[in-house]
Amino acid sequence: MSKLQLNQSFKAEDFLKQYWQQQPVVLRGLISEFEDPIPAEELAGLACEELLESRLVNEFETGNWQLRHGPFVESDFTSLPGSNWTVLVQAVDQWFDEVAEIKNLFDFIPSWRVEDLMISYATPGGGVGPHFDYYDVFLLQGQGQRRWQVGNRCAADSALRENSELGILQNFEAVNEYLLNPGDVLYIPPRFAHWGTAISDSLCYSIGFRAPSVAEMMEGFSDFLIREQDPASRYEDKPPQLPKRAGEIDPSQLDVSFQTLLDKFSDRTKFNHWFGCYVTQPKYPELIQPPELTILDHQELVKLGEQGLVLSKNPCSRFAFIESKTESCVLLFVDGAMVRFEPQSLEAITSVCELSDFNPEAIKHLLKVTGIDELLRQLINQGSLLIP
Repeated sequence: MSKLQLNQSFKAEDFLKQYWQQQPVVLRGLISEFEDPIPAEELAGLACEELLESRLVNEFETGNWQLRHGPFVESDFTSLPGSNWTVLVQAVDQWFDEVAEIKNLFDFIPSWRVEDLMISYATPGGGVGPHFDYYDVFLLQGQGQRRWQVGNRCAADSALRENSELGILQNFEAVNEYLLNPGDVLYIPPRFAHWGTAISDSLCYSIGFRAPSVAEMMEGFSDFLIREQDPASRYEDKPPQLPKRAGEIDPSQLDVSFQTLLDKFSDRTKFNHWFGCYVTQPKYPELIQPPELTILDHQELVKLGEQGLVLSKNPCSRFAFIESKTESCVLLFVDGAMVRFEPQSLEAITSVCELSDFNPEAIKHLLKVTGIDELLRQLINQGSLLIP
């Protein structure tokens, strides 16, 4: 597949200002002359793999949908009718560089926000019904055509059909309708109702984004704080007084404990640390493994660098950083772990996060930066960076 690029007429700044998380929009021909990186037959094969998440959705004439989870076997597909079904495979970008290249086109959104790229193949009439998501999604049309109906923004308590794992809306009213051709992209902000139906055998590439809920952040941050608490730190009474009524809780006795908890949760520095680790946790950590060959030491890495070493990121790994002014440092987050660097390492850390592939010149430059040589060595040894 030729090198992909966005249509030159697309202005990322205008899109972010007018549409991002505000309203749906069709971006016609966003990827001109788009060609599918993998055929539909290969996608069906991926749905048979145990390591990949896959689903098969059938729509019946009664207006009901049936959901089945993979892995599947070949007979599951050969027994299907010629229409009204869809197969969906999650995180295909983590298995195919050509698919990851599609995801990378949307780098005008911070990379740590991207969840994964799902591919769906649908026969005529196939779809997953009217629904909404809690996250942003770009829907790129591959082969064939799909009709998308888009409704209004839903509330969290919008009525859903009973006994439906698909989260199908009980009531759906289309406000706009779009027919997508290869290379067209439909952007859907969070909670906007949408319903895609294949007009012909078609492929759709869904780039979804991470959007942790407040409940998830409360749970994750509190767990993070709990791990570092001193077990000796406990509730203590204010100067004791004789109780007026047995069993009564005097609210004034709770002031110190309440303030202590507020202080813990209002620590912005610790929240930054936790958040960076949280959003870089890999979707499939089991696919990030140390290399089979001998673990590199510092001298071996330097020698390989002199010999023209090239590296590539493990497609399952996640990289992000924070330039922390309050701590006078750069915080690098890789696969749920944090490393602290001096401020002068900012350019090098930026390169480590931005690059997908590291050519010999880039590696030689990085190895000259204090601490980056050890970083690269550790990332290679843990499997986050790969030697081809």
